[in-house]
Amino acid sequence: MQQPRTILLVDDEERLLSAMKRRLSGEFEILTATSGPLALKLIDETPSIAVIIADMQMPEMTGIELLKAVREKAPSIRRLMLTGNADQETAVAAINEGKVMRFLRKPSDAEEVKAAIRLALADFEFQSPETAIRPAGADRGEIARDAFLSMMNHELRTPLNHVLGLAAVLEATPPRSNDPESLNLLRQIQASGQQMLTLVSRILDFVHLSAASSAQVAAGVFDVVALIHQEVERVREAANAKEVTISVDSLRRRSDVRGDETHICLAVRELLSNAVKFNSKGGHVSILVKSDAEEVAVKISDTGCGIPENKLQEIVKPFRQGDESYTRRHEGAGLGLALVSTIAALNHFSFTIVSPSGGGAVATMIFPRAAAQGARSAA
Repeated sequence: MQQPRTILLVDDEERLLSAMKRRLSGEFEILTATSGPLALKLIDETPSIAVIIADMQMPEMTGIELLKAVREKAPSIRRLMLTGNADQETAVAAINEGKVMRFLRKPSDAEEVKAAIRLALADFEFQSPETAIRPAGADRGEIARDAFLSMMNHELRTPLNHVLGLAAVLEATPPRSNDPESLNLLRQIQASGQQMLTLVSRILDFVHLSAASSAQVAAGVFDVVALIHQEVERVREAANAKEVTISVDSLRRRSDVRGDETHICLAVRELLSNAVKFNSKGGHVSILVKSDAEEVAVKISDTGCGIPENKLQEIVKPFRQGDESYTRRHEGAGLGLALVSTIAALNHFSFTIVSPSGGGAVATMIFPRAAAQGARSAA
């Protein structure tokens, strides 16, 4: 089974380091270091480190010097920079010399940092040798495809990350004239770059999952109710922008299921994102979680435009959307439901989607309960 990936946080301010660790440790395995030399020592001792987040200003070794050293020592580790008062010249040096994936200003929103870590982990996993292992029967075409996708992953994400990082620097240190039009253009650069990066990530996620087998799934037991609440918060801003309300109804305080938590988190995220994106202004998204001794059912309903009956089978195929006259007004490559369907097959849960005659859509995932599944395995 694949070992857990570790996030290394480096900051000379111990109070801030402890606070950051508390906010992130619920989702990630965290190590901390209070200096650059200590961080490099931990990297030598801890092969599971996949992402490093370093503060810019530190006494013994600056963040730029540290990330440059990490790049030379362990180039596969994904590098993020955190700072509160960088000028443009210093920040650009961090991006160019340390080849950082993201430039995060502090204080940073916890969800922004988590999102940056998730992207960095996805990038790390895609180029990891463990993900390149293929069955003995893999043909040369499969090997060539994987090599091409690995190259695409690097060649597309690297410049996009630099665009986003440099735009963030420019926004943080605007011209003295504080020209509103310039600031607006910078925000458009960031928004467009983030949209492209998200699309690239989703395409690579789909290809990676499509090539996987159930034997490669890192199955574990986790609380799907907590996961749902976490993902609801991720779409809250988009929902508020459309005045879409979201409710979660769960009869149990927790419902444990077995599966790859990262995969299922992605599936829930896609369904919630679709429920908000294709909803009408002022609409509603309801999430119902019901469980019995054998199963946990998660039902996500929206009050949006619905899906034509003759399209229901098509939309779970990649690069397909429902009613073209409506969905083309929304960004997306038509990958969301195909991702969910692929994840369901890999993790052995059922996934269905229906569209009632009155409008809207209802997506249902049914998981075997962790305890029940364990009992059947023991029998």
